[in-house]
Amino acid sequence: MITLVNRSLFITGAGTGIGLATAQLAHSLGAMVSGTVFSDDQIKNLDGIIPTERCFKLDVTDAVALQTAVAKASTACGGIDGVLASAGIIKLLTSEDTNPDDWARILDVNLNASFNLAKFTIPHLRQRTPASIVMISSQIGLVGHRNAAAYAASKSAINGLARSMALELAGVNIRVNAIAPGPIATGMTAETRANKDKSNALLERIPLGRFGTAKEIANLAAFLISDASSFITGQVVVADGGFTAQ
Repeated sequence: MITLVNRSLFITGAGTGIGLATAQLAHSLGAMVSGTVFSDDQIKNLDGIIPTERCFKLDVTDAVALQTAVAKASTACGGIDGVLASAGIIKLLTSEDTNPDDWARILDVNLNASFNLAKFTIPHLRQRTPASIVMISSQIGLVGHRNAAAYAASKSAINGLARSMALELAGVNIRVNAIAPGPIATGMTAETRANKDKSNALLERIPLGRFGTAKEIANLAAFLISDASSFITGQVVVADGGFTAQ
């Protein structure tokens, strides 16, 4: 049985999608949850899950603000022993249409902020081992996407980052893994799901024949954060309905 009782978790992107589902699940499993959101509306989504003093409205690319939030959360909870880097963005553009600002923003949010979160939490995790870092990658980081070069690059880099940090931190009993979701029914896929032709074409390529849910990815994140996965590190765990098995 998975339990997160007496665990202190820090989640970026906690106000929506996979981050929100994980915050809700972790709270129900007994964890003290802290995290970042991008807007006031997202703060409302976390009512009863994350108290206001541990809910930080910020842009995750602001390294100073992110490090400050981590420190405040650690102080409020007496430490941190679980981390989920869930904040992310996607912008569907061909390589020719990807301008320098698009490229920089996508990599800053998806990759650089994930690295900074891990870096800033390591000193706190060292004090509460065993500990776990989980990063949200993507199926697209494994197989590519014809209109998402920047997104694919950022998620492929997450895979290498997680494996490398896992080797670096194994000796101090901090595990690092990544989750590579396939198409999930969240805001990130809303435009595709709203287009019947695009949605059907995508569903035809998923052996299970449906979109995944944020709760299904949250279940996996909770497992990887918990002691139930204590011998798993340096892995990219794919949850894509069988897409990459083809």
